[in-house]
Amino acid sequence: MKSLQIVLFKRNFKFLLCIAATLFCGLGVISFGTFFFREGFSWWILIVGLLLVSGFLLFASKIYTYLSCKQVYLMVESDGNTITFYNKTDSGKTFNTSEVIDLNKMGRFYIVKKRTRYFMNNYSYAFEEKGSRTSLFKTDVNAFPSLFEASENDRNKVLEFVKSVYPSIDLGYESAWNKMSRNKK
Repeated sequence: MKSLQIVLFKRNFKFLLCIAATLFCGLGVISFGTFFFREGFSWWILIVGLLLVSGFLLFASKIYTYLSCKQVYLMVESDGNTITFYNKTDSGKTFNTSEVIDLNKMGRFYIVKKRTRYFMNNYSYAFEEKGSRTSLFKTDVNAFPSLFEASENDRNKVLEFVKSVYPSIDLGYESAWNKMSRNKK
């Protein structure tokens, strides 16, 4: 079994946004809780209150992971036929485990860069199955936790690792136009 371990670094600006969202949800829970006890039962109060509680718990768990982990790693393991992505903390706890991916079905593997509304870039990996003529049917592999990120060199090391494990895979994004023009030749 071959494996690759990459150290992820903390994203401070996204952490500040997460703190702001936690405070917003926490204040919302308090205000809807006081309104609930003052006015009595209402479905509207219950629904909005439960949404705020779930948001508070989600953001609080992200903050806990950010503060409690000194080091977070992206682990990629392959036995030559399958590949798995997951994250591991310095204490050995694993989380954010991907499904087991069959390498024989993968035709193309590449990095996906998504721009957020806060002008930050989120990265993930994606693969297309063999014979796919468009990237519309790609499968995303969310390998990075939301408050952690890998450097560009480390993201490329994962591509190299996949190529070393399964040499017949194509790396990098290719548009449908490029695929069609390549197939005509």
